[in-house]
Amino acid sequence: MTPVKGGYAVDVPVINVSDRARREQASVFSTFKAFGVTFRRMFRSLFKGDMPTISYPEQQRPYSERFRGTHILTVRNDGSLKCVACYMCATICPAECIYIEAGEHPNPEIEKFPQRFDIDMMRCIYCGFCVDACPEEAIVMSREHHQAVYNRSDTIYNIEKLMQRPGIAAKGPGYRPNVPFAEARIFDPATQKECPFPSVVDERHPAVLYESQINKRH
Repeated sequence: MTPVKGGYAVDVPVINVSDRARREQASVFSTFKAFGVTFRRMFRSLFKGDMPTISYPEQQRPYSERFRGTHILTVRNDGSLKCVACYMCATICPAECIYIEAGEHPNPEIEKFPQRFDIDMMRCIYCGFCVDACPEEAIVMSREHHQAVYNRSDTIYNIEKLMQRPGIAAKGPGYRPNVPFAEARIFDPATQKECPFPSVVDERHPAVLYESQINKRH
């Protein structure tokens, strides 16, 4: 062990690959030696069942609950959206990929709710800042990581897609402030047919968000 500032470091041998390549001449023997490693792994996989490879997508690696995947909008106990359209997540987002339109909530105890909540997943950098900034535990991350689509518009997730989609139940929640949830829960379509206050906007907004800010740059 070598003492260093702040603790101890383990002595690790350093190999100069370029210098070693110049000293060692390639030969037929070295070629077969390299193939030997490949065949050894192949026979171990065939006969011993030692298969470190995951056959994706039939098999998928389990991810940690801290994994920062596709977002989830949570709901209250009555199934309504937990989001109060405070714009905290949209303000802190460094990629400017969150678009919110607020509406007056029918419940006088709740000031606002999102009539429209879209996230452009092609612009999202999955930093988790929106989760940290949210005061209502209304947006969390999931362990869903694959987003294969055929159209650019399909990468813009609206309220319904952020609230319920097959990947949420299959992967489960990921990065979030409270484990378990303190005041929120994930929408369960098995026990509830629809959200009391879903998105009221049918059409999708354009891929370029925050048009007012972009116009200012011109």
